[in-house]
Amino acid sequence: MTGIARETANERKNSDRLIFVLILVLVFLMAARTPLDTDLWWHLRAGEVTLQSAHPMLTDTLSFTREGNPWINHSWLSEVGMALLFRVGGYLALSAIVALVAAASMAVLYQQMTGPALLRAFVILLATLVAAVVWSPRPQILSLLLLAVCALILDDFRRKEINHLWLLPPLFVLWSNLHGGYPLGLGLIGAFMAGEFIDALFEGRPSWQKHWSQMRKYTILLVVCGLAVVVNPNGLNMWKIPFQTMSVAVLQNAIPEWASADFHDLVQQPFLWMIIAVFASFSMAGRRIDGADWITILMFGAAGLIARRNFGPFAMVAAPILSRYFWQAVCAICDANLWLKRRVSGTSLNRTIPKHLSKAINLSLMALIGFIAIIKLFVVSQPQFVNVYEQTLFPVDAVSWLKENPQKGNLFNSYSWGGYLTWAYPDKKVFVDGRTDLFGDKIIGDWLTVTEASQGWQDILDQWQIGTVLVEPDRPVVKVLSENGWRLLYRDHTAVIFQKDPAE
Repeated sequence: MTGIARETANERKNSDRLIFVLILVLVFLMAARTPLDTDLWWHLRAGEVTLQSAHPMLTDTLSFTREGNPWINHSWLSEVGMALLFRVGGYLALSAIVALVAAASMAVLYQQMTGPALLRAFVILLATLVAAVVWSPRPQILSLLLLAVCALILDDFRRKEINHLWLLPPLFVLWSNLHGGYPLGLGLIGAFMAGEFIDALFEGRPSWQKHWSQMRKYTILLVVCGLAVVVNPNGLNMWKIPFQTMSVAVLQNAIPEWASADFHDLVQQPFLWMIIAVFASFSMAGRRIDGADWITILMFGAAGLIARRNFGPFAMVAAPILSRYFWQAVCAICDANLWLKRRVSGTSLNRTIPKHLSKAINLSLMALIGFIAIIKLFVVSQPQFVNVYEQTLFPVDAVSWLKENPQKGNLFNSYSWGGYLTWAYPDKKVFVDGRTDLFGDKIIGDWLTVTEASQGWQDILDQWQIGTVLVEPDRPVVKVLSENGWRLLYRDHTAVIFQKDPAE
């Protein structure tokens, strides 16, 4: 390599590094947001209980409907970390950790990608738009990072013959203690295993031995990682997590994040754009698609179509695949068109900006976006700002009223407020909160029946000895409570409180 060629290559590497850092700073900026979520609060409460008792919280003490029942607390380690962060840094610490984990996830994805730095940056930006829907201060965000790491290890083994598979069992031990999303990783291993079988069918007998050997390795890995998840305070119960969650039939009707994708909503459309981009790249790549890539896209894409909470996992596995086949499609098109090949090779993708100008532009942009990101992080996590946002999502004033005016009987609460009540009003146990695997169809179904004022709603309130109802003003049950022996005690733009008339 000549001196000029070496200098040009070094300049390109430096430029690529700056683009890499710049896109991660941009991701941090997009992920830095007010650290509020309906499930945040019960995670914090469970973390505090664990810290105070020095033992993972494995029995429910937060609700009266499941009080004393075993609870498979798959996120106990994350909850401890969240509680410690909140003790030390409050909302700022929670907001910062979400942004940092989001940026780390995208950094791992970037390492799996192929093609020019600008192309990879574009795909990262698209993946960010898709995954941002589920970025919030919940243990779930750690599953996205761990899924990206799992995909990197598997991809290195399959395409680069770099064998770091031994890292996966300890990764799954950590994963099962941080969040119950470990089935995503097991599913990805299964997709790679199935992909080898498909490749063997298409490539014919000469390649069978190689593919069967790979399949055996993936099968052993799947079994070992499946066993690793029981290294957990919950033990063998960890295997129940995916079945308990999937068995709750009312999820899609009652809880927005479990609902199917709605592409009329602009926020959800990037998921559709990414699916279209992946299949368009597949069709133009000029070669047969690897079985593992097909299975991965179909499996995680279908999961995203079924429930929007799966947008994030799809972005984690689809982004590297998209970058690889998109670049192959560009190369295939250029090979078929010499004029276009000359234009591409002589312009944007391969030409570097002059050295000093490139550094000045990139460093200036990075400094500007970094400054904006830090400022945004501090602004959105200020207590005054958080409190204003909190009042739009949760019954802050209604809870203050209840503390000053305690009511008899059990409390029936809105599902989305259950976690908040466990934190802000621990004196009253809740009817339901965001732990869907704990409450199941029975309790969530009862909650839905009451809030929709469906047949039998009064029987459910009587069965659970409900004395106070705290729900949103627009719930159908609000219209019929006063007609059936309930007195309106409190009302504001966020919440209403009804008390059962003692005479009834």
